[in-house]
Parts: sequence; structure tokens; C-alpha cells
Amino acid sequence: MLEFWIGAAGGLLIGSTGVGLGLIVTPLLIVAGYAPAVAVGTGLGVLVVSKLFGAIVHDPLGHWPGRDMWILLAGGVAGVAVAWALASTVARHGPIELDVWRKRALAAVLFVAAVALLKTDSPQGRRLVAGAKSRPLLLPVGLGVGVLQAFTSAGSGSLLTPILASITDWKVPQLAAVSDLFGALVGALSVGLYFKLGHFDTHLFGRVLLGLLPGVVGGSLLSRSISRHWFVRGIAALTAAVGVRLLFA
Repeated sequence: MLEFWIGAAGGLLIGSTGVGLGLIVTPLLIVAGYAPAVAVGTGLGVLVVSKLFGAIVHDPLGHWPGRDMWILLAGGVAGVAVAWALASTVARHGPIELDVWRKRALAAVLFVAAVALLKTDSPQGRRLVAGAKSRPLLLPVGLGVGVLQAFTSAGSGSLLTPILASITDWKVPQLAAVSDLFGALVGALSVGLYFKLGHFDTHLFGRVLLGLLPGVVGGSLLSRSISRHWFVRGIAALTAAVGVRLLFA
């Protein structure tokens, strides 16, 4: 039953803000007592379902930003390859140590995401780079976020979207579409790693997904009546608190 409510909390956040799986579901599963590898692997499976659905919705609406998107996706695929190589090597020597570092990495992502959430809620400032100068940055951005997502399940919404908003001129629907496609692609490739290592819990996946779906609907309806200003700050505070909890778990 706890897993259902964790999924519902993640769905509520996704429905109202567009992010939530890596920020809420995976950390709470770890705090609830699941091994970090199992929590991340299962969280990635749920992420693939939700992000793929989002990407399908965006497709007929024509929200893709153009060919530069493929550079970002190539970086994400390369990031998963790096994660596969590192995880396969470390798993043969010390899976416990890998779990410790996975928790620390996820906590770090949560802290950065909290700052990013507050930053995106502030008045929009100038972009960090202009024009075509952003293109060479897309590959390393995809690579970095791809590695983080493969190891922690977080990043495709909470980190990638603010970064892309800072270095590209893509509109909000384009940012959302790219985030969904990136998350679905990187997530699907990453889930294979956790299947291979025996870190994907099918029953846990089903229970979380069962709570996530009505949560998304509720979050979408709730977003109409809540104050974005205070809601974003509340989510940032919750994200930072879960990050602290992970550091001492």
C-alpha cells in the first residue's frame, strides 16, 4: 500500500509540474527500505511509461525543435553506454559500494534540482549562450544527464529542462517534448541494465504505476487552482529535505 501512495505522490507532481519520478518516487522508495539499485531500476521503468506517453502526445502537435534534438539524444545514448560500462565493472567488485554512491549521487541531483526549480520560477533572465553556439553543448549535456539518469533515474525533467532553457531558444512545448523523448529513450536503455543485474522488481513496478496514473490526473486538475509560486517552493523544499534524508539513510 505504501508503494501505491509513493506512486500517487509522484504522479501528483508530474501532473502539476511535469517532473517528479526522480525527485519523489525513487528517493522515497529508498527511504522506505528498498535497495537503491532496485528503487532506481523500478523508478526508471515507471519513468519510461510516463515519458513515452508524453512523447506520443507531443508528436502529432509538432513540438519537436528540429535536427539539433538528435545531437542531444545521441549524448543521452552515450551516457547510458558509460553507465552500463561503469555499473557492470563495479558490480563485479563491490555492489554495496555502488549503492552507497548511487544514494549520494541521487542526493546531489536532488539538491541541484531544488535550486533549478527555484531558478525556473524566478523572472526569466538572459540565456547563457546565444544562437548556434548552443549546438556544441548539446552532446555533453545529453551525455552528463544520460549518465545521471541511468544511475539515479532523475534528470530528464528536473535538470535537463532548466539546462536547455538556459542554452537554447526552444519554446516551452519543445522543451517538454524533448524532455519526454529523452527520458523515455534513456530510461528504456537503462532499464535493460537493471534487468541484467537483477535489480528490477516487477511487482513493485506494478504497485507504483497503479498509484502514479490517478496521481497524474489529480495533479493535472490541481494545477489549475494552486499558486505556482508557493507550489514550486514547496516542491523545492521537499526535494532538498529528501536529499538530506538520503545522505543519512
